[in-house]
Amino acid sequence: MTTWKSFLTRATSALVALALIIGLYMAWAANGLKVAIVFAVVVGTWELKALLFHGEKSGALKAIFYALSLLVFAATVSSLSLGSLVYAMALIVMIISVLLYSHKDGHLDRMMTFQTKAALGFFYMGLLPAFAFRILEQAHGISWFIFLLAAVFASDTLAYVFGVLLGKHKVMPSVSPKKTWEGSLGGILGSLAAGLVCWLFLFPESSLLPLLILAALSGFMGQFGDFFESLLKRVADVKDSGKIMPGHGGILDRIDGVLFASPVILSGILILSHLLS
Repeated sequence: MTTWKSFLTRATSALVALALIIGLYMAWAANGLKVAIVFAVVVGTWELKALLFHGEKSGALKAIFYALSLLVFAATVSSLSLGSLVYAMALIVMIISVLLYSHKDGHLDRMMTFQTKAALGFFYMGLLPAFAFRILEQAHGISWFIFLLAAVFASDTLAYVFGVLLGKHKVMPSVSPKKTWEGSLGGILGSLAAGLVCWLFLFPESSLLPLLILAALSGFMGQFGDFFESLLKRVADVKDSGKIMPGHGGILDRIDGVLFASPVILSGILILSHLLS
């Protein structure tokens, strides 16, 4: 009973979030969805800061990481050279950490830890959300964005249901004790179902097979994103990344799969556009 009560809470929370997203879309179309992405980045980066630097006492370092992560996202969606951007951010982090730590005995390991975590954070919340943002700028971008959310959320929902009903064999119990192979298979089936529905209502003139492959890959990568965020929480020794979404936790707990699936969808759009051109 507790499990299904938790599922009901998760479903209600997700429906409220969906209603807000639909409201933004109805008000400002693609720009409304971009606002939702920016909000997720602002809040999610704040949550990520707490996960990555849970043992870091320096508020200044956390603030630097937060500001630079948002700068990476803003610059990436503004069409700056990705290679130059990553190089510049890495250089800034290295300079800051060296200035703060290198003159202190016994702090070299702390300096390297900060550099590594900052680089990881820039990739996770600086670059990955930009792929979702870019999807909205493609031809039929809104339809593809719906495809992304449908594939990932259907995978998440069916993985939960299959895991509860049939789950016996753990995938990575040291990282996420409740996730099972049965749930993972259910998640892929959920993504395929979402791909079929999107084909019927969003892309009826397209070939079904490429869309099913793209949906399955998105669900697969979404599950990897879930495991990755579970690893971050395990290291930080926290249950959820935040409390903004009852039943889910924080923003990162809801969008972890979307982050990892976004590059798959954008790559799929570009490949299909090239093949059809």
